[in-house]
Amino acid sequence: MLASLGRGIFSIFTAMKRIFIFLFAGMLCLGANAGDRLQMLVGTYTEGSTSEGVYLFSFDQQTADFQLLDTAAVGNPSFVVFSSEEGYAYSVSEYDDGRQAAVAYRLGERTIDVLGIRNLGGGQDAGPCNILYANNHILTSNYSGGSVTFLPVSDDKSVGPKAGTFYPSRPARMHCAVVSPDGLSIFAVDLGGDRIFRFPSAFRGVPEGEVAYSGKKGLGPRHFIFGNRGRNAYLLNELGDVLTVFRYRDGVLKKIQQLKAYSGKGHGSADIHQTPDGRFLYTSHRLKGDGIAIFRVNPTTGKVKKTGFQPTGKHPRNFAVTPNGKYLLCACRDSDRIEIYAIHPDSGQLTDTGKRIEIGKPVCIALR
Repeated sequence: MLASLGRGIFSIFTAMKRIFIFLFAGMLCLGANAGDRLQMLVGTYTEGSTSEGVYLFSFDQQTADFQLLDTAAVGNPSFVVFSSEEGYAYSVSEYDDGRQAAVAYRLGERTIDVLGIRNLGGGQDAGPCNILYANNHILTSNYSGGSVTFLPVSDDKSVGPKAGTFYPSRPARMHCAVVSPDGLSIFAVDLGGDRIFRFPSAFRGVPEGEVAYSGKKGLGPRHFIFGNRGRNAYLLNELGDVLTVFRYRDGVLKKIQQLKAYSGKGHGSADIHQTPDGRFLYTSHRLKGDGIAIFRVNPTTGKVKKTGFQPTGKHPRNFAVTPNGKYLLCACRDSDRIEIYAIHPDSGQLTDTGKRIEIGKPVCIALR
């Protein structure tokens, strides 16, 4: 009888152990799935479009499945960025007629709400086409005004009154600003003057920018990124369709390579991104023969070799790579859709998944 009782207790213990292992594995599985579900913000043009503003999606970076969660009604929120603090985001409101603004948003798990709109005003602040969150400030790069505007972030995370504007000594077309990976500098790209300006990342008021790089006249530098190892930087020149590669150290950019990124003569090169593992780099090109150019990155030197070209929908203005490096999402502005491409893990080549996010005039994609 004791032996039988012992066998019964052992059987119950074994069953409970199996249940515990099953539940624990399920919890791990749920955690992994939850980690693969990203928040995705899409900035758009609302003028002459069916778009209503900034769109919040859920995006699964393992399956490329997506779901529209909410929309914030704002005029022309062309470029959007997550705050470094959870639960907030910012966008420009791209106008050049006095309506230009910087906009703050509060994000819930499935909601997006406008927290506040700060009008920029003034001709020098016209045409904000890029926004950066840095040093508890918002920086807008203003294409029409040819300047960079500095605005502090208030305690409630809304955009505070304008601190001032950096305006170069000769006409400029500012297109983007980024923080260096070492945190020492902010670099702002001037398409009109073929220059990159450098500011200290720790600043008060409006710092005076120094010229960190002067390129060949007429190439039109547009978007600029740092390689994910921090040793290199990459500049895409819009008008010349040229990719410039830099060695970066202690705030100094040294050009080490320059090559044609695209031979379609569209002169509308737009955006540039690298995969998280650093092995592949992509550039988008518009106006003629639209598509994405594909490059392999040398892990030692940071130099690149062009390995392919993927045609896309009309006007691939901006794109994003998922944090796991599995997908590239391309905002095809004039096709009114975001196209989703799978990235081959060995070659970096792109395969069209056929999945589409239908949305009016998509301009910018941010993932987190």
